[in-house]
Amino acid sequence: MRALETERKFSNWLLEVGEGKSADDVMLPDICYPSEQNPVKQLYGDLNLSTIMPEELKGRAILAVTNDASIDINNQVLACLPGETVVYEAADVIVSDDPNDKLTFPVEFLNSLTPTGMPPYKFNLKPGCIIMLLRNLAPTKGLCNGTRLIVTKLQRNIIEAKRIGSANGETYFMPRIPLIPSDSNMPFKFKRKQFPVRLAYSMTINKAQGQTFEKICLMLNNPVFSHGQLYVGFSRVKSFDSVIIVAPSRKIVNCVYQEVLND
Repeated sequence: MRALETERKFSNWLLEVGEGKSADDVMLPDICYPSEQNPVKQLYGDLNLSTIMPEELKGRAILAVTNDASIDINNQVLACLPGETVVYEAADVIVSDDPNDKLTFPVEFLNSLTPTGMPPYKFNLKPGCIIMLLRNLAPTKGLCNGTRLIVTKLQRNIIEAKRIGSANGETYFMPRIPLIPSDSNMPFKFKRKQFPVRLAYSMTINKAQGQTFEKICLMLNNPVFSHGQLYVGFSRVKSFDSVIIVAPSRKIVNCVYQEVLND
């Protein structure tokens, strides 16, 4: 649906990927696979990150398979941006009535965790950086899970930001809030009080669902692992020349469960 009318080859190739017609592996077109396999340089190398306006970066993103890879890329891009880094540390506490759980899972251990959909314990930001909401704060104002904003001011307990694409340029104030991971695979629950945002220069493929970008870099050092994940990544853009792939080889894994399509 996003593919340009003139990009019939791209849209047909996307359908083959989505339907798993190319078997378990997909051969990448030459145009998508550069010789230098550095995601930050490939996506932002043509820009001067120290002087460019934040709005000019809104149409670009590095999509990773795993949460850890996305966090690492975000920190790399942040280091290239001008301004002084402000560090926000969260407050973690185990959610349990059993006192033994507090001994089994100490605060230092909780601090080391960054479950999917949660901000990190130690969060680095700079004025002018692009962030993404991780919770629905004010849906009527467009502040929903996945909304991207530009930081305008960093205070001790408040982040001031404006929504990307907002016509009135209204400034929003975001406080720290208590957050509980929704990951059911964890043998315990803990609560983290932190700003419900993350840097948005990189995100996981799953988090990018529903969004459209002018240019992306798909970081596939780790193979996709869920149904249709590769298709979702490629279909965030409109043409072959809008996507760059970082992967060990041109032949990459595709994950499609035919029984799902047939049902």
